[in-house]
Amino acid sequence: MAISLQDQLLKAGVANKQQAKKAKQAKKKQKKSPAPENSGQQQADLDAARKAKAEKDRELNRQRQAEQAQKAAAAEVRQLINQHRVALPEKAETRYNFVHGKTIKSLWVNDGMLNQLARGQLRIAVLEESYTLIPADIVERIEQRMPGIVLPAPETETPAEDDPYADYQIPDDLMW
Repeated sequence: MAISLQDQLLKAGVANKQQAKKAKQAKKKQKKSPAPENSGQQQADLDAARKAKAEKDRELNRQRQAEQAQKAAAAEVRQLINQHRVALPEKAETRYNFVHGKTIKSLWVNDGMLNQLARGQLRIAVLEESYTLIPADIVERIEQRMPGIVLPAPETETPAEDDPYADYQIPDDLMW
């Protein structure tokens, strides 16, 4: 087993017990007291680093919570649409055209669904690149969680004041 330098010096007679004791005490004092000239600056740097790390951690937590809330809202919307979707008929006779973004899309519906779409009782929702019909009373609940999932209702056109045919209304379900 290796003997410490202090013990070796004591055995050799170069140092005595009092000197060894004083050296230990001085070493302990040196370890306990930080350097007086840089301690204020070092402490300020440590505090600033701690505050920066805490702020960064808070921001990361906010981002994680926002992502979790968004995922939860998307799951709720998906569940609402799946529970309340109106099944499209297999043998539909009418093609309903609508605008999504800048493209015109279409769904095959029957006459009853066409009337409900024209009156605003049914609305079109976009779920994972597919279009589904949902009742209008569910739209508000979906829009609260994730706006933009349900396509806007068709706008009613108001005729110009000088239009000679303003008194003649064109039915919404008129097919050309």
